[in-house]
Amino acid sequence: MEREFKGIIDNEIFNEFNEQKGYDLYSHGCNGCIIEDYLAIANIFCPDIIEVDNYIFFADMFEERGEYAKEKIRQLEEQFNNKVDIEKWVNSKSIGEFFIGQKSPSLDNNNILNQFCNIVKFFWESRLNELFPKRKVIIEIGNGIMGELGLSITMYEI
Repeated sequence: MEREFKGIIDNEIFNEFNEQKGYDLYSHGCNGCIIEDYLAIANIFCPDIIEVDNYIFFADMFEERGEYAKEKIRQLEEQFNNKVDIEKWVNSKSIGEFFIGQKSPSLDNNNILNQFCNIVKFFWESRLNELFPKRKVIIEIGNGIMGELGLSITMYEI
């Protein structure tokens, strides 16, 4: 008996790549990335998380620490009326920000962008479920979620 368990990426998306560096997704990754690229990408897919006063943030998006972090939380509580909006605002990122300085026709390909969003969502959800198994943390993908330009992604707890 043979069973195949598909990965999280539709392998056919390779046919839409502007530049193919191999004959399939796997060979493209092996031919197109150096080890430093993989380490940086792993950091995007499994980012550092910080919890401050029961708020959950991506550490790269909430830079304050210690007493400065608590003061920043108080400022955000004055600006927003609820925890969801605070977390959504701090954790929101335009998908274009992942590719600052990059010029690729693939950035205009909705199929490729949606695949990218889905893998980021998959890994972020996995990471957050591992860290906070009893909490309901949402990864949301949408357009201009908290005022960003275009397709965006954010995280918040409900």
